[in-house]
Amino acid sequence: MSRMAFVFALSLGILAARAIRAEDSAYRVSAAKGPCFLCDDRVVEDRWMADRFAAPLVKHPANPLITKTGEWEGSGPHMGGSALLDPADNFFKMWYTVFSRHNYDNRLPFSYNVCYAESEDGITWRKPALGVFEHEADVQNNIIKLGTDKTQNIDVMLNPRPGEYPGKFLAIHNQKGGVFISHSEDGKSFTFLQEAAAISYHSDTHNNLVFDEERNNWLIFCRPRAYAGDHKRRVSMQRSTDLKTWTHDRVILVPDEAERPEYYGMTVFRLNDLFFGMRQSYDRATGLLYPEIVWSGDGERWAAIGTHPAMLPLGPEGTWDAGMALIAESPVAVGDELRFYYGGFALSHDEPENPCGIGLATAERDRLVGLRPSSADPGYVLTRPFNVPVGAALAVNATVSKGGRLRAELRTDHNKIVDGFTFDDCTSVTESGFAQPITWGGKTLDDVAGQELRLRFELKDAAIFTYSLQ
Repeated sequence: MSRMAFVFALSLGILAARAIRAEDSAYRVSAAKGPCFLCDDRVVEDRWMADRFAAPLVKHPANPLITKTGEWEGSGPHMGGSALLDPADNFFKMWYTVFSRHNYDNRLPFSYNVCYAESEDGITWRKPALGVFEHEADVQNNIIKLGTDKTQNIDVMLNPRPGEYPGKFLAIHNQKGGVFISHSEDGKSFTFLQEAAAISYHSDTHNNLVFDEERNNWLIFCRPRAYAGDHKRRVSMQRSTDLKTWTHDRVILVPDEAERPEYYGMTVFRLNDLFFGMRQSYDRATGLLYPEIVWSGDGERWAAIGTHPAMLPLGPEGTWDAGMALIAESPVAVGDELRFYYGGFALSHDEPENPCGIGLATAERDRLVGLRPSSADPGYVLTRPFNVPVGAALAVNATVSKGGRLRAELRTDHNKIVDGFTFDDCTSVTESGFAQPITWGGKTLDDVAGQELRLRFELKDAAIFTYSLQ
């Protein structure tokens, strides 16, 4: 190798090392701000006899919560929308899609529309007469004013940058000509943010807009414009810093050899600094569709559980959600509960007359994907190294069965156990809790503050979801 080539290769190596160290450092900072999810490979270095698992959502006993009550709802209500809790009035608000077979078959405008509902408790919903949609014989309906033709699959969020963009709410939605971004002050009448489409091609799914506060950019999750097979049922992503100029679409999720061949779409949300997605697994042979959970550190590279468990299993045959279940994009946090509103269909995707409604399924706070022993013997989880903050106290979000326990020890980056912070020194966690403290006798983490260390957890009839250093 020539001297110039050697210097060039060495420089690349130094730059790569700096990039890796910079990424590690950035994560350590964010990890100190909130819970570290132990499904995240940026957090976990290794695990032994400990498997990842998805905690299935629990369906509400009163489902479906919303069903058709007005003629203008056509074959709806389809979820195809959003639900959120408005901090201004403490009301739950929902936008959902309805479909007119008559308008669709006769190529009339507004074959798809978006309706609005609200609730004080998120369980009992009302559909206020808005009087803003003039394309029905009676304007006293709950259809919002949005777009100009065939508006559907809306994704509404509270505006995270009100100083930069108008309106209390921002939304993306399908509309003739592509996928558009609109804004609204009241959630009932929307105006295009700009006349040009954000995505200038048809993306016939629940497209999803997410703001990444860590990188100060926007992501749209949609379908691609180019695809290898006979359908574009893949998940694609585009980025923007200003909601005007978008990167070229990039396919980010393609089924592997062990999966069904199509993804109908994916709804995405953020918890702390991690992206979670409800990937819609679609089986063309049966027409059945259900969500699986996936996660990502950057929104582009995604991980999943290899056994592909359903995050929201379909109901038994003959029930209202036996054919398809599609989750709205973001859960609503209520205390220690995450509420996922979803659209259910009684029959498969290919049935033209398909009874449907909107229901609710819940998860416990930050308990979506966890780690648990793969046998009756204890399982072990080793974190990646991190710098111990001054004044830190360790807590875990964990569930512990009767007779079970969870313990932790500190190790150096070279895997040496730190004196005074062994399993035997640790006071075992024997009860479930969202923030169970981990202690080692009279020792505190201030005794090792500033050091680069790892955590090693022992799980005996216990499951762990997150840890935090607060």
